[in-house]
Amino acid sequence: MGQINTPGLVLRRADYSDYDRMVTLFTPELGRVDAIARGCRRPKSPLMNAVEPFTYGEFQLYQRRERFSVEQCQISESYYELRTDYDRLRHGVYWLRLLDASVMPDTPQPELFVMTLRALAHLNWGEQPPELTTFAFELHFLALNGLAPRMDVCAKCGRPIDGDCRFDAHLGGAVCLDCPSPAPRISNGARRILMKAPRTAFDKFTLLEDRPEWPEAAAQCRAYVNAKMYMEKVAPELYREDD
Repeated sequence: MGQINTPGLVLRRADYSDYDRMVTLFTPELGRVDAIARGCRRPKSPLMNAVEPFTYGEFQLYQRRERFSVEQCQISESYYELRTDYDRLRHGVYWLRLLDASVMPDTPQPELFVMTLRALAHLNWGEQPPELTTFAFELHFLALNGLAPRMDVCAKCGRPIDGDCRFDAHLGGAVCLDCPSPAPRISNGARRILMKAPRTAFDKFTLLEDRPEWPEAAAQCRAYVNAKMYMEKVAPELYREDD
């Protein structure tokens, strides 16, 4: 109990009573924190902008038993450019929902927190297509949660794979063409991207723009996230065929 100071990223908020809001924060050491921001909807409240989604800052929280309240916030970044571009905003909202569905209370995830801030910076200021940045975010997110797909060996027989194969999202990776599987076929180029991309820095993903295989790899990655996180219920708009 008492005062806690922590960096935090606002994942979502909801109105509560006449002037309050409930806010969900992603913090590096406390994991997900659900807190009440009292009076933040009043016109002159210093917390008005601090509890908007995408806001990153240093939060002063007060804990009483199992409940948290937001006392103060020093805003570091609000990612304003992202908020004014509908396409980038659509992708950013998906990221926040993915984090909200996966980050647990009292579970430190400092590497995921830092990666998320780095990814948001690329989505906010970067010039590469937001679909490519989302692909990068998904792969890094999966890797940091121990869910990166295995693309170097067959998920059924265990033999090494160095060519076209099938990608079985439910088995967690590649299936060689000698093993029976209803999973969709994937080219060797897309397989290699899925194998190497989780270890690739965000600023290097722009090198994939001219590779015809990356949209194929991204589509398979979305199917994999779908299978692992059930995200089709959270962000169906990102799983359209025209993406």
